Amino acid sequence: MIIRFISTSILGILVGMIAMMGMHYLSMVFYPLPEGVSLEDANALNEYMKTAPFGALIMVIVSHSAGAFIAGVVGKFLANISLWKQQNSFKLQALFIGLLFTYFGWLNLQELTHPSWFKIDLFFYVPAAFIGTKLVSK
Repeated sequence: MIIRFISTSILGILVGMIAMMGMHYLSMVFYPLPEGVSLEDANALNEYMKTAPFGALIMVIVSHSAGAFIAGVVGKFLANISLWKQQNSFKLQALFIGLLFTYFGWLNLQELTHPSWFKIDLFFYVPAAFIGTKLVSK
């Protein structure tokens, strides 16, 4: 039972992370990184984050929330497979997914320089995961 809970949650999180990264790359179409700044160079990226446009930062928050949302949808969709449907442990899946995204979001805030107001990002992961799971709940 716990293996099924963890496996469906992890698969949901992987798909959510892929979607989140895809949205990050899509946002770079609207807000491209300046010349000399790359995602691999943490120092240059930290310098850019100090002057990043407000819209670019909002798109980052939307990408993060969408990743948690999609992770919730996929995790719950997998949990709804008839073999696993009656398991009570899946009631906590949205919380598990949301808290894991929150933890990794917090690590990201520690690693990269962000404006102080950007910490609000941490408050969107759990609700997004709950909304995602409720969307596919039966």
